[in-house]
Amino acid sequence: MKVAGYMHPGIFPQGPCFNDGWVEILGRLLQGLHRDAGSECLLISGSRFLRRATEPRGDDLFDGIRIAEIQETTLLRRLSALGVVPSALDRLAYGDGGGEHHPALCVLAEEVLCASAGFVPDVLISFATPTDFLARSWPGTLRLHVEAGPYTRNPYPESLFFDHLGMYGRSVIARAPTRLCEFTVAPEQARFVAAFRRHYAAVLETIDPFRDVDLRGPFERVCLLPLQVSDWYGFDEQVTYRTQFEFLLDVLSATPSDVRVVVTEYTNWGPVIKRSGPGRNLDYLRRTFPNMLFLEAFNSYRSPSQFLVPRVDGVWSVSSNVAYQAMLFGRLLGTPPSTHLAGISHTTKFAEFFEIVGRVPPQSRDAFLAWQLARYVVPQALWSEGAWLDDYLRRRIEAACTANDLVEAFVPLARPSRLEEAWIGQAPRPVAEPYEPPQDGLLREIDALKKAQNSLRQEIDALRRSRSWRVTAPLRAIAQSVRGQ
Repeated sequence: MKVAGYMHPGIFPQGPCFNDGWVEILGRLLQGLHRDAGSECLLISGSRFLRRATEPRGDDLFDGIRIAEIQETTLLRRLSALGVVPSALDRLAYGDGGGEHHPALCVLAEEVLCASAGFVPDVLISFATPTDFLARSWPGTLRLHVEAGPYTRNPYPESLFFDHLGMYGRSVIARAPTRLCEFTVAPEQARFVAAFRRHYAAVLETIDPFRDVDLRGPFERVCLLPLQVSDWYGFDEQVTYRTQFEFLLDVLSATPSDVRVVVTEYTNWGPVIKRSGPGRNLDYLRRTFPNMLFLEAFNSYRSPSQFLVPRVDGVWSVSSNVAYQAMLFGRLLGTPPSTHLAGISHTTKFAEFFEIVGRVPPQSRDAFLAWQLARYVVPQALWSEGAWLDDYLRRRIEAACTANDLVEAFVPLARPSRLEEAWIGQAPRPVAEPYEPPQDGLLREIDALKKAQNSLRQEIDALRRSRSWRVTAPLRAIAQSVRGQ
C-alpha cells in the first residue's frame, strides 16, 4: 500500500511553529506502516518542517520514508502574485472563498504534485487541514483528515481520529449527529463505555491538582467555559467572534448572576485574561462579573479543564475537546447553533442552557460515546502499531467504496476487550502535567548559566589563591616575556 502524510505548508496566524509538533505524529504513523507492514510512504510538507526529516537524528523516525519538500519561498511568492497572504491558506482549504477551486489552492495542489514526483497514494493522511483541493489530482485516493482525539492528554493515552469526510463542519459528527446519537450499542460496548468512564473519573480525581479549590463557593450552579485559540479556523469559521475575549465577554454577559462561570485558557498559545499591560482585563472582568472564577493556578497545568469537568454542572464550548469530556461525565453541553457540535449537544441557546444547567439532568449521550470509542477515536496503542494501522486503512478503503451511507464507512476499530486494554491497560502513568511557559524556561536556562559561571569563577579564584599558583608565578612571567618577543 502507498501512503502519503500531508503537513500543511501554509503559515498560520499564530506563527510558523504553530503546527510544528504534528510532523512528528505524521512521521510516527508513516514509520509504523513502513516498518511493520512494508508500506511505501511519502511525507509531504514545507521546507521548515522537513529540515527535521533531512537532518541527522537520534532515532529512525524518517528512515525509509520518501520526502516531498515544498519550497516555501516559491509557494509564498506564487500566493503573493495572486493577492493571497500565507495565513489565509487554511481558511481557503476549509471552504472560504471558493473552496478547493480557489486559484491559491490550485497553486498549492500544483506544488504538492510537483514535490511528490509521480507518487500517487492509496491513502492520504492530512493533519488538521482539509485536502479537498487534491481530490481532482488524486481521485482514487482515500483522504483522511486527522487530529488529536478528545481524550489525548495524560492521564488518557494519545489518541487520533481519521475522518474521510472532513474537519469540523464537514466531519461525520456535524453531518450525521442524529445517527450517531442513536447508534445501536451492544452489551459489551455499553460495558466498555461504563468501564472507561469509571476508570478515568477515579484517575482524574486522584491526580486533580485543583482538588482544594472550591469551584462553587456560594453558587449552587456552576458551568465551565474553556477558551481556545483566536485566529484558528477550527474556532473562527464556526462562530462570528473575532477573538477569545469577545467569546468570553459574550458568555459572561449572558450568564445569570446566580451561576458561576469557571474560565480556563488554552495555555500553549498565550493568555486571553491579562493582569497587566495595555490589554489588561482581569480586574475589569472580576468587577463586572463577580460570578466569574479564573485562577492563574489553572495555567500552571496542561489541559486544566479535564480536571474540572467532573466537578461542574455544564460546559459551554465552540469546538473544544472539553465538550466531549462533558458528555462522558454526564454534564450538560451547550454550544452555538453554528458549530459542528450543535447536533450532539443538549442545547444551542444561552437562555435554555442557563435555565436547566444544574437543575435538569441532561440526556445521556452514551450511544454517541459508544460509537465514538468503537469507531472513531483511535488510542495510541493501536495507531502506533503498523500492522494494525495497515489493516485498518485497508478496511477504510473498502468501506469508503462499498458503504451505503456516511456512518457505515467508519469501520469498527477492535473488539471491546482490546479497546479496553488499549485505553486503560496501556494508558500512561497518570500525572497532572505541569505547563511551563517558554519564557519561564528561558529564564531558568539563564539562571543555570549564571550559576555555572559563578561556580567557574569560584574555581578560578581558588586556583589563584593556591600555593602551587603562587610558586609557578615566575615561570608564567618568563613564558609571557618570551611570547612577547
